[in-house]
Amino acid sequence: MCIGLHRREQAARSALARVDCIEAAAHERERVLNTLLGNLPVMVYRCLNESDYPLVYVSEGALPLTGYNSEDFLARRVLWEDIVHPDDIPRVWEDVQTAVSARKPFTLTYRLRTRTGEERWVWGRGVEIQVPGSTHPILEGFITDITTLKHAEQERERLLAEVEAERCRLEAILQQLPCGLYVAEAPSGRTLLANAEAEQLLGYPLLKVQSSREFAHYHAIHPDGRPYTAEEYPITHVLATGKAQTGVELLYRQPDGSCRTLHLNAGPVRDSQGVLRAVVASFMDITERKRTELHQAFLASVGELSGSTLDYEVTLTQVVRKAVPELGDACMLDVVEPDGTLRRMAAHHVDPAQVELLHEVGRSGVLRLDSPSGPGSVIRTGKTALLPHVTDDMIVRYAPNATALALLRRVHITSVLTVPLHARGRTFGALTFMYCRSGRHFGPETLPLAEELARRAALALDNACLYREARHAVKLRDEFLSVASHELKTPLTPLSLKLTALSREFPQWAGDAWAARFQHHLDMAQRQVHKLTTLINMLLDITRISQGELALRLEETDLGEVLREVADWFVPEAARAGSELRVEREAPVPGRWDRLRLEQVVTNLLSNAIRYGAGRPILVRAALEGDLARLVVRDEGIGIPPEAQAHLFDKFGKFERATSERHAGGLGLGLYITRCIVESLGGSIRVESRPGAGSTFTVELPCSGPPHGRGALYSMER
Repeated sequence: MCIGLHRREQAARSALARVDCIEAAAHERERVLNTLLGNLPVMVYRCLNESDYPLVYVSEGALPLTGYNSEDFLARRVLWEDIVHPDDIPRVWEDVQTAVSARKPFTLTYRLRTRTGEERWVWGRGVEIQVPGSTHPILEGFITDITTLKHAEQERERLLAEVEAERCRLEAILQQLPCGLYVAEAPSGRTLLANAEAEQLLGYPLLKVQSSREFAHYHAIHPDGRPYTAEEYPITHVLATGKAQTGVELLYRQPDGSCRTLHLNAGPVRDSQGVLRAVVASFMDITERKRTELHQAFLASVGELSGSTLDYEVTLTQVVRKAVPELGDACMLDVVEPDGTLRRMAAHHVDPAQVELLHEVGRSGVLRLDSPSGPGSVIRTGKTALLPHVTDDMIVRYAPNATALALLRRVHITSVLTVPLHARGRTFGALTFMYCRSGRHFGPETLPLAEELARRAALALDNACLYREARHAVKLRDEFLSVASHELKTPLTPLSLKLTALSREFPQWAGDAWAARFQHHLDMAQRQVHKLTTLINMLLDITRISQGELALRLEETDLGEVLREVADWFVPEAARAGSELRVEREAPVPGRWDRLRLEQVVTNLLSNAIRYGAGRPILVRAALEGDLARLVVRDEGIGIPPEAQAHLFDKFGKFERATSERHAGGLGLGLYITRCIVESLGGSIRVESRPGAGSTFTVELPCSGPPHGRGALYSMER
């Protein structure tokens, strides 16, 4: 029995030792758990599943999280419900109960108010457990501070909202731009953005491409009609090279078959590290601008043709040729003849073999002023006729006979535009433009260019007619002046001889009382005959100059000697005018000139100086300066206003127009003839003058004579 007791005692002691070990291990585990819970940046809790969440356990993490220590919560000086944000209490309770009912853990995000009144965001996770021996369900879990994270999320959301707002604003701006805009992702080429204007300009629904290879589905073409390959598009080039493409002009085919000219710029978009992220392309329709530029260039070239010759038929034939293919596949010019009939002056076709066919059509009877349509109708009414689409029925109605119908059908006309040629209230003819088999048609956009071309052609035709009439009038005038001059000169010759004979016989009556008076009348008669002879010679010279028949007889001549001889002739006349004539010359002043014409130059200049010298001294000088001979005639008379000097040497640009009425006289041809003679001798003439301070005329002549040995003829039309 004692042995049994002893064994039971040992077993009890062993059991107590094991219990002590278990308790020690449990205390160690509790210590470790408390240490871990105390060092975790969270608050661990256990509470009853009631609306005020009474805590039965709370870790030391409560203090840094809420500002309250665990004793405040366990003693119920503070309930957890008291520090939950009022707006979040219903949601937190609902979320917990929903999870508990579903036997699932709950996850919560809500706001707390700390002891200091600070608002903090927390994130918690927990679960409902059943504690043995307890009738109340228990909630266990942990709560951590996510205020910094929540603020970061809020800031991120705010920034994302700002970015989205900016994106929407930018997209709205891009949608309002008057040019097309296309943004492609790099390096794939995927479409990121395109505005509505881009789709409008391209004429097709925009393709949402996924790679740059799909650009080949767009409709850009080369001038020869070849479609662009994907690699040829500027956006693809920028994607491949990273280099901008600016000022690119490309043709883009529209759904109706027409083409637009687009002006395109494409550039790279890089990030802060310089990596290519996207390509932006902007483009606008410059079709009208290009059309205007081409039209202006075309009209400028037509203008050059108009000024290249005075033969209007040649000019208009060249204009018709120039119009093809710019204004159609064929062009015809029909003009009104003096008898009222129509004549096809010129025709051209893109196929040279068809040109004669166009002329045959013109000779087939279709050109009639009483025609209800076609060139005749346009010329009669003066109104442009546009037929965008020509049908066979129209051709049948237009053709006056079977021959004309057969010829017209061979032309294969698809569209016709006919414009009248107007000038100075008259209609001279009509230009007809046609498309034949090309599938193209005239529209309203072609009218301005066609009508401007017709206007210029009409001006060329009218100017040619006016020029022809003017040439005929000038010819009649010159013929009249030549005949009149010769007829006037015929009676002057014997009259001059009679006066010369009288002057020789007069000395024998010198002592008679009437002699002085007779001598005065005789001198006056001789002066008037000389003056009339000079005027007639001027008219003859004008006729010769106009006809290019001013002959020069070149010979070795001394300008100083010519000056002395002419000055001697004018000494008496200068004395009568009260002017002293002073002559300065170097001997000799040789050159190869026409002596008689040189005398005429000196005579005209001296006679003007005496007439307008106001009775003051006149200086004439001849000098040799290198290869030039210089003749200077200076007076101290009334002078010439600056505005009159520019036209002083023009035909009928009378010297007298620059002077007072008291000095008026002459035909206004002397200085014009003087200039013509001087220029025919290879020289020049100029004047320096001020009103009231006199005038200085300077003539410079090359001593070698006219250039290239010119000495035969001089024409005013050089």
